[in-house]
Amino acid sequence: MPRLPVDILESDWRQALCSPLLRARFGVWRDAEPALSRFVDAGSLVRFMRAPGARAEKDAVLCALLRWARLEPIGARVVLEAIRPGLLNLSARIMRDAREREELWSVMFAAVWEGIRRYPLERRPRRVAANLLLDTLHLTLDELGCESAWRAVALGDLDSDRRPAPEEVDGDVDGLLGDAVRACAISPDEAEVILSSRIDGVDLADLARSAGVSYNTMKLRRQRAERRLLLFLGFRPVPRGQQNRPSSLARVAGVGQSPSR
Repeated sequence: MPRLPVDILESDWRQALCSPLLRARFGVWRDAEPALSRFVDAGSLVRFMRAPGARAEKDAVLCALLRWARLEPIGARVVLEAIRPGLLNLSARIMRDAREREELWSVMFAAVWEGIRRYPLERRPRRVAANLLLDTLHLTLDELGCESAWRAVALGDLDSDRRPAPEEVDGDVDGLLGDAVRACAISPDEAEVILSSRIDGVDLADLARSAGVSYNTMKLRRQRAERRLLLFLGFRPVPRGQQNRPSSLARVAGVGQSPSR
């Protein structure tokens, strides 16, 4: 039985870390990109990307890596390793049958690689990891003939059978929420709570303390905002009794999760 891309990623990365080519090319790009100057090697960069930290700093690092990835496949490999936990989470969410594993991973690997090599940095410089993974989700389900389901998986537990999906939904996380704010479906503060907790991995309790409200109040605010967001996108939330899995963009993006989770 042939090994799948996901099966060889970890061992391939361990070998790459010992590669003189990676060390040399990383050194060249570290000197050229200020955002990479803090890292002694690619391994320390990946550890930084997988640990909790400021979203803006991680975006700056990923943007620097993606500029490298446009020119050299080895740069794309570093990006792939940085977002690998999110990619694994994504595959677990959309795989419905173990027999689909080989086809799913073949399509997903091709999609994420294309997304890394062609990522539109000039247009989408923020929330880069989340956008890469949402693009991968979109391309994968489109290729597998499941385009109508991609938004439901990306945004959580949605009852997509009860209401037709909109013709267009922007795959950019900031763009999607920005459209909702401009349409007055949610407020700017509510959009920031959703982005911070669902994408950046900020603890909801920390957001509650910053806002001077209780945890339960903040949780209720987010629930109401997300419900209005889903309605704005043309979906109806699944009733509580049918919610069997986490509805979190952060899970898709792998934000704030350690590699061992």
